[in-house]
Amino acid sequence: MWDEDLNIIILPTLSTMIFFIFTINFFRYLLSNSHIQIRDVTKEHNWKSIKGTTKAYYCSICEVLLLNLDGLFCDSCGVCADRGCIKLADKQLKCKAITFNNDQPMKHHWVKGNLPLVAMCYICEEECDIEPGLTDWWCCWCQRCVHEACKSALSDICDFGKFKSMIIPPGSLEVINQRSTMMHKRRLHLRSVIPPNWSNWNPIIVVGNRKSGNNDGDQILSLFRRLLNPAQIMDLAERDPVAALEWCRLLGKTPSTILVAGGDGTIAWLLNTIYKLELKPVPSVAIIPLGTGNDLSRVLGWGKEHDSHLDPVELLKKVQTAEKVMLDRWNVIIKPYGGLGFRGSYRTLFMYNYISVGVDAQVTLNFHRTRESRFYLFNNRIFNKLLYLCFGTQQVVERECKDLDKNLEVYLDDKKAELPSIESVVILNIPSWAAGVDLWKMGEEDDESSGIQSINDGKLEVVALYSSFHMAQLQVGLSKPHRIGQASTVKIKLLRSCAMQVDGEPWYQNPCEFNITYCNQASMLMSNDF
Repeated sequence: MWDEDLNIIILPTLSTMIFFIFTINFFRYLLSNSHIQIRDVTKEHNWKSIKGTTKAYYCSICEVLLLNLDGLFCDSCGVCADRGCIKLADKQLKCKAITFNNDQPMKHHWVKGNLPLVAMCYICEEECDIEPGLTDWWCCWCQRCVHEACKSALSDICDFGKFKSMIIPPGSLEVINQRSTMMHKRRLHLRSVIPPNWSNWNPIIVVGNRKSGNNDGDQILSLFRRLLNPAQIMDLAERDPVAALEWCRLLGKTPSTILVAGGDGTIAWLLNTIYKLELKPVPSVAIIPLGTGNDLSRVLGWGKEHDSHLDPVELLKKVQTAEKVMLDRWNVIIKPYGGLGFRGSYRTLFMYNYISVGVDAQVTLNFHRTRESRFYLFNNRIFNKLLYLCFGTQQVVERECKDLDKNLEVYLDDKKAELPSIESVVILNIPSWAAGVDLWKMGEEDDESSGIQSINDGKLEVVALYSSFHMAQLQVGLSKPHRIGQASTVKIKLLRSCAMQVDGEPWYQNPCEFNITYCNQASMLMSNDF
């Protein structure tokens, strides 16, 4: 019976499913386009739910007071509606135009009522929107607010306001219409960017994943759609970094800035893509920290964690005044032992923050496996830190990386280093490890022969940790790491299988030799508020 079911039912069913999946992906590949797909604003607004706000919002159609349960707003233009008025709002109220072919100067896009908190009239400098209901006006491009009586005193032409140098104006975007023969849907694709005749134009591209940071990424992307051209906001849940960075290629010789919302892994992913695409000029990168450790964000002054009350206006001001700095990029070539020695068996990575082998990588690996599990339901920063603590405590008892020094050799500039009894080796490029611990500085009193640490001096700092309990002591400043030394090249021979991580991305590594050599530098922005 089972043989009959296998031949008649199961095998044909599986074959059909495989063929169906292959066919769908094949047609997706044929219909794929190198141009950036952008939202078609002629269809509808980008509605978001109004939640957890103390401000009173009114429907832009029927003017009733909106409640948190049924209130919606467009995160691009600021129009509000209750659920019964959404279709009318899409039909009667135009959204923020991300592109137009008119050669005439850009006019204000006025939205009535629902002004930002503490809105001041641009003409009379008195407070706006102080009466209940839909009162007064604001422009969703230049962000200027005016009273009803003052509106006529303001020019019809919009100059895009204080963030003009960061905005890609609608007149600069050349798009093409494409209709999918399979889906019968109209899609807009960006074909080129025509630079406006503005001085000091340095457009910003905001990149993030709406699912990151307990879904804080979705809120962050929404905040910037109102201040910038919505087409400048790229969601990594829908597009990969290559599509996001297509913007930089289309901008040609115009310098650009990328504001990335994510953890150290997302930032490294983006920096790797910038390098592989060989973009000229190289875009500078600023950070909104959404990860658990956020070590690179700490070093560059963008904070240790995401502020739930993030003010996008203040953040864009910080980006405008930030200082450009260079960050060393390192090649990591992993050569496994026991293979046939072919080049294809090598694994090549890039490193920006740090590499570690041993107990701290094991803790990170255990946490990573738990977070990737389908049963992981508590995606919360505080819970993540407690989980890290739990796995660290587990390693105090189990000591999976005991006697690592007997199964590992470290070479600094081709000179073998002497190792004490340790459970981890950490190779640092930045002065922050495990959510803000400055390992190299902590040991400087006992090793005056070594130099200071820098993120762009072409040198790495190598330290060792004695145990998981030693890691906990370092976190609270009650101990010091063992300094191995500084070097321009580092080689490690791993003689047994062990956990390993690069910039917070862990895996279980079989015996191998890995070499870390200087590659080049990435362009970053350092906050002046640091």
